Amino acid sequence: MTPEPDLLERELRVAQRIQRTLVQLAGVDAPGWEITSEYRPARSIGGDFFDVFPILDPGRPRQLGVVIADVSGKGISAALLMAFVRPVVRAALDRSANPVEALERTNTILVEERHTGLFVTVLAGVLDLDSGEFTFANGGHEMPLVLPPDGSEPQAIDGGGTLLGMFPRLGVTLERVRIEPGASIVLYTDGVTDARADGGERFGEARFRAALRRVARPGGPAPCRDVIDEVMAFQGAGEPADDLALLVLRRREADAT
Repeated sequence: MTPEPDLLERELRVAQRIQRTLVQLAGVDAPGWEITSEYRPARSIGGDFFDVFPILDPGRPRQLGVVIADVSGKGISAALLMAFVRPVVRAALDRSANPVEALERTNTILVEERHTGLFVTVLAGVLDLDSGEFTFANGGHEMPLVLPPDGSEPQAIDGGGTLLGMFPRLGVTLERVRIEPGASIVLYTDGVTDARADGGERFGEARFRAALRRVARPGGPAPCRDVIDEVMAFQGAGEPADDLALLVLRRREADAT
């Protein structure tokens, strides 16, 4: 039986409120760091998500799990898979020796349990709040950028990997980058760079990096909302082609060790 339009609209509004709570990072305890984020689904609900949370292992104090992911497709189907994947990745990071093992565990669950044509890209890592080292693995997602403290050109990190849910083994590698005092690590989904203007032109990497530099404040993180607003303005009045997600973690200079 097809739901009545009013009932479906109410259900979508409820789903939208629930999803917003899943991507709210208020209250994350990260002394010495500032965290900003922004999320704009292409439709009422979407399949991009990010998460920042303390690693619960008592042998790994002052470490945060950091995740950003993008489910293929848009709308309700992508949102459902997002709701399934998010806690799986979080639990895997808590219970694994490193992010590579965490992604392999998550991938195994997706291959065995997923019965749809959807897949997911995931970048998952562990941030050491004291040293600034970010250790991560990339399952087919956009590689992060490092925004230097002097506001110069964002630095790309080389690498990549296989998206989750497609093959029994990922074969991803462990990557490391140290975030210096005053610098930021920038994570995003491809909806940001793949956004298109009415004439079909992509927003692209160059515009994205320029936007990060333009709105960055001395001594503060890049205001994610300003960057995403610039992407939305570039797209114009048409329906967005994809979900947009941006996550920035900045290491404060005064509190750095």
